[in-house]
Amino acid sequence: MAASQRVKPRSRRGAPWTIAVLAQLGRTADSVLARRTGRSIKEIVAERVRRRIGLPTPPRRWTARELRLLGTLTDRELAQRLRRTPGQVTYRRFVLKIPPFKSQRPARRWELWEIRLLGTMTDRHVAAKLKRSIATTRSKRLNMGIANYRRLPGAWTKMETSLLGTVADADLAAQYGRTERAVRYRRHKLHIRRFQPKLRHYTPQEDRLLGTMPDQEAARRLGRTVSGIEYRRSVFKIPIFNSQRRKWSTAEDALLGQLPDEAVARRLHRPLDSVQSRRCKLGILKPDSKHRLWKPQEIRLLGKIADKEIARRTGHPAGSVRFRRRALGLRDPTRRQFWTPAEEALLGRAPDQQVAQRLGRTLLSIKNHRQRLHIPMYQSGRLTPTRNNGKQP
Repeated sequence: MAASQRVKPRSRRGAPWTIAVLAQLGRTADSVLARRTGRSIKEIVAERVRRRIGLPTPPRRWTARELRLLGTLTDRELAQRLRRTPGQVTYRRFVLKIPPFKSQRPARRWELWEIRLLGTMTDRHVAAKLKRSIATTRSKRLNMGIANYRRLPGAWTKMETSLLGTVADADLAAQYGRTERAVRYRRHKLHIRRFQPKLRHYTPQEDRLLGTMPDQEAARRLGRTVSGIEYRRSVFKIPIFNSQRRKWSTAEDALLGQLPDEAVARRLHRPLDSVQSRRCKLGILKPDSKHRLWKPQEIRLLGKIADKEIARRTGHPAGSVRFRRRALGLRDPTRRQFWTPAEEALLGRAPDQQVAQRLGRTLLSIKNHRQRLHIPMYQSGRLTPTRNNGKQP
């Protein structure tokens, strides 16, 4: 192919940046990344500078100007200015025996109560509470010979224990990263009463509002809890606002079970759940209910024949038959739950399969019961021991 016919590489100038290319900014040389992506070096540099991504500084020798700055600033600040790591600055200063930078501000004296906090919590929490640096807090703890704080899983500190009962359990749990149940259990174990805010007595104006509006609205207006409003209203026997509760009359009770619950609720202008609760309380079934009451002759069949047969004869569901039998304490006649001495005497006298056919049991039940009684398996031509100390009946 002639040189004039060669296809020029397609420029990606102005094309959107992908996540894979952005991840290589600052990690790969700009020229290499430009050649890989088909962009110009200026475009790569401009995008890297716009995102404030700097190239890694290669190892270089220390200049005389940089060495003169050692000890004039903190190692961290000097490392940022010289674009070196704090470890390199500290090591170079240590090699040249240059003392660290000390501020002209006089050191803050440690109080006794501040020293007592060391080791009771992490250095970060102590520094934040005392408004000191983490390095200063850690250095003071090491100089005093105080071990580092290591909280065991579930261990309670003296500070956490002292706060029990002074604040709400939910607030204490959120503050120290525990569950409310753990805080409540710890408080009960130490016989500490729960936190109770100062009681605010009801004024006559507040009492007059009870029952004149919904409890939620009264609680929001008075700045109280809904349960507190309900309890205060029940003490003075004040009915709920716009309550539909009223006593059931004999005529209303007579309608239950005669019509569907929805129709009774519409006719009596009562809630549907109130109608259902009243009907269940009186033991009245629905008019369209598939279940019906048990008759005495049907109850006498329970425990004598199989549940499926009772369900077929009486028309009750099989689950209802089983539930009724268990409620009366009757066992299923189709399940043989007990072994008689005569049945156990046959174990080991013949093959398990023959014993199962003779007793009408499964082969697995014969085998399990024989092994439970430590009776060896039947073997022809050999006399097997019995449960009567080896004596033959």
